Amino acid sequence: MFDEAGDERLWLSDPPTVTAILVAHNGALWLPKVLSSLGVMDFAPTAWQAVDVSSTDGSGDLLREAFGAERLTYVPSGTGFGSAVQMGLHVAPTSDWIWLLHDDSAIEPATLAALLDEALSGDDIAIVGPKVREWPSLRRLLEVGITLSGTASRVTGLEPGEPDAGQHDRPRNVLAVGTAGMLIRRDVWEAVSGFDEALPLFFDDVDLGWRVARAGYRVRTAPKAVVFHAEASARGNRRVSTGDVSESEHRRAALFTSLANVSRGVFWWQYVRLFFGTVIRALGLLIAKAPEEAGDELVALKSVYAHPGALRAARAARARTSNVDAAHIRPLFPSPWLPYQQGFDSLREVLTTVMKPEAVATGGRRTAGRRASAFDATPESAPQSHSGPSFWRRWPWLTTVLVLVILSLVAARGLLAGGSLHGGALLPAPGSTGGWWQLYFERWHDVGIGSDVSAPPYSLVLAVAALPVWFEPGLLIALLMLGAVPLAAMTAHRLSGRWFSSRPVRIAWAITYGLAIVATGAVAQGRIGTVVAMTVAPVIVGATASLLERPGWQGGLRLGLWLALATAFAPVTYLGTVVVFAAVIVWAWRARRPHPAPFRSLAIALLVPVVLTGAWMWQRVVVPFRWWWEAGLADAHVGPLRVSWWELILGRVGGPGAAPPWLSVGVVALGVIALFSGRRSTAVSWCWVVALVGFLATVVGNSMTFTPAPGPNSVPVWCGVGAVTWIGGLAAAAFFVIDDVVARPMRGSQAAKAFGAAMVVLALVAPVGTGAWWLSRGVDDPLTRGDVQEVPAYLASRPAQKTLVVEGGVNAGVRYDVVVADGMSLGQEVVQPSRTDSAGVTRLLAMLLSNPTGRNLEALASYGISAIYAPATVDAELARRLDAAPGLEPSGSENPNSRVWTLKAKAVEVPHGGGYERWLIAAAHLIVLIIAVVLTAPVRQRRRQL
Repeated sequence: MFDEAGDERLWLSDPPTVTAILVAHNGALWLPKVLSSLGVMDFAPTAWQAVDVSSTDGSGDLLREAFGAERLTYVPSGTGFGSAVQMGLHVAPTSDWIWLLHDDSAIEPATLAALLDEALSGDDIAIVGPKVREWPSLRRLLEVGITLSGTASRVTGLEPGEPDAGQHDRPRNVLAVGTAGMLIRRDVWEAVSGFDEALPLFFDDVDLGWRVARAGYRVRTAPKAVVFHAEASARGNRRVSTGDVSESEHRRAALFTSLANVSRGVFWWQYVRLFFGTVIRALGLLIAKAPEEAGDELVALKSVYAHPGALRAARAARARTSNVDAAHIRPLFPSPWLPYQQGFDSLREVLTTVMKPEAVATGGRRTAGRRASAFDATPESAPQSHSGPSFWRRWPWLTTVLVLVILSLVAARGLLAGGSLHGGALLPAPGSTGGWWQLYFERWHDVGIGSDVSAPPYSLVLAVAALPVWFEPGLLIALLMLGAVPLAAMTAHRLSGRWFSSRPVRIAWAITYGLAIVATGAVAQGRIGTVVAMTVAPVIVGATASLLERPGWQGGLRLGLWLALATAFAPVTYLGTVVVFAAVIVWAWRARRPHPAPFRSLAIALLVPVVLTGAWMWQRVVVPFRWWWEAGLADAHVGPLRVSWWELILGRVGGPGAAPPWLSVGVVALGVIALFSGRRSTAVSWCWVVALVGFLATVVGNSMTFTPAPGPNSVPVWCGVGAVTWIGGLAAAAFFVIDDVVARPMRGSQAAKAFGAAMVVLALVAPVGTGAWWLSRGVDDPLTRGDVQEVPAYLASRPAQKTLVVEGGVNAGVRYDVVVADGMSLGQEVVQPSRTDSAGVTRLLAMLLSNPTGRNLEALASYGISAIYAPATVDAELARRLDAAPGLEPSGSENPNSRVWTLKAKAVEVPHGGGYERWLIAAAHLIVLIIAVVLTAPVRQRRRQL
């Protein structure tokens, strides 16, 4: 019917042989019309072969009636389209061409003839595809050839819903055509081994066309050949018989197809591009409030990148059949700018959804796809009850979290606004998040006289976490410090779901654990290392339990990531975890469970922090006492940290801001009682193992001092991590017993009931008493908020200039520090120059105070120092000697008790070596971190029906 007057088909004199393969799976809804269209063709195939993929709706009967039992092949459930075609070809007669048909694709009478017209017009044509229209509309275009963009997206070149007005009726070369109505040469099919079994559902057509094009053949469109396709599989219109297929399979197939076929020259670029592009796409979907779609992206990414062997084998197979250079088929791909245009359009839609949700038509996530039912209607005459359970009874944990947040705001009174949060061990945050990024990536740090010390790994963590608050990174620090109790309680509550059956017990233990952090004084002293590590600790415990239940490399990697996070802020966490893991291994061997899988997983978990923390870890291996050096200042100036044994047992490690020790008596006593109660002895024993590891870390740390890389000679050790671990472990053991008391009805004598009630009351002393102390005392002092100004403002504002700050006196001893701008920010305390590197400044200062000369000051200026500042009350002899020094000019100061001298010699910028080694190492750490996070992301797959 499409033939125009004067057209002649010369091939009719010697027609080629064609074998038609019709694949069906639960297609009884469309098969009658499909079979009807096949019976009125202008030119019919030489042979027919139908393949039924375990249909349960009568499709097999329709095919047997139409073609006969001898031309019908049954294949098992779950067989992909390509495998079904291959099984059909095994029993079909050999022919020149293969024609592929779907059970939901009807044709016009001249479809096959028009395909052959185009196929026989050139000797190098191997595949021909029809113009595909939508069924049932019959006019909308679906495909007239397809290709793949650089971001592995299927491209048809059509507008959504574009009608067929003859605008695409010119035959042309394309990368691929759809399998519905595809005509392919039999010899080429066998040469490239047909469809790839790794693509059973999606992108098998693009992959086949790509391989055929690289083999030196052409793929063409024949617009005069028309197929009407219902796309039943893609639209989920088939009844389920073989189970569901995840939505992520479509994206997995796209990534696999692109990476398996791209040329060697661009493979690594495409490998990295698709990885980060998919991660960014997932983040965009999360912002657009589409977490399920974001999960699909991450699942697809993991399924491809976690199996490099399969990708390597696929590329090797394609290399064997490639006969032309990749540049030969480059015109078959869309413009390289197309993905960016599509990304801009997607971003615009996302912004529209976020900023003007009323402008986006939606039926709501919960109601989408849900049919109305008579049971949904509420009779108007039915009485509407406005009474119901209270908010607390409906959402007890949510209510608890909200209360803890409110109480945290009350406890943080005076620290909620007014400058940077700092004090004690906590340094202020940098001016922007870029300060942490720069600290992590730069080779030379402009701190003090300058240093090339490796940046702490927690600076990378803070840089990533503070991206949403780029210009106010202090908000992140305030959230971590002032919200320590609710944050730690939330992670503890999640873990408690594994342990306790009673909801009140889970809530009570979570609150007890959260308050144990502030009870040590960690928040008041600005111990951000303890706060972060102990917030993450319950997650580490839960990940370890999950790993022992289901060993695997992904579980080990996930546990290693959480352990690396805690280690970055408090390295002693790693030592404690090693001891606990050793106990786990011993327990497994004693229990006669020597299977190597859990051990390999634990080894992976211990290796990940070593890789991700780099030099940070090795610095502590060389000087073991540095394991106790957490994020923040080593010398926090918070007073002596030596405490008695009695205080250590009650979880107190010294310094201001700690709760009264007696508040922990109930927890310790109940922990001891739990050890002898005989109930849930295994769980209680493990709680004691963890608690004793924490107590050991506390005892060892309390008895020693250590010397950090920069800073003073002797620094007392802060043992907050061990103290919280000790109290948290004992509290868990205690609440195991309380859980039994609450969950079981109290039976027995009145004495037994009274004892049980007394245990409950004793368990509540710690959370109730500590909570009351927390609210009354607050979390300030020495933690404070305000502008940090170590030197006068006019000195801090001078670019690339440093100030030598001197304190003390000539007779009592002079201490000094080199301050850049207005002082250090969090993270820079680790990269200060060592005392050895600063020996030159120390010698020059000594000479300046004993026998000053102009050369001394010129040498001092060579370090970039332009001024000397003596804060607070200045020692008279010190001031006299500096006044007499040649080349020093007295200057004004904001504080009348302080003095400032400026150097006449011009300060010069300290030169330092270049090199990209540090930058490359930091970039490698970041890439490894992103890959590990993506591979272990706990996402859920959506399911689609086929």
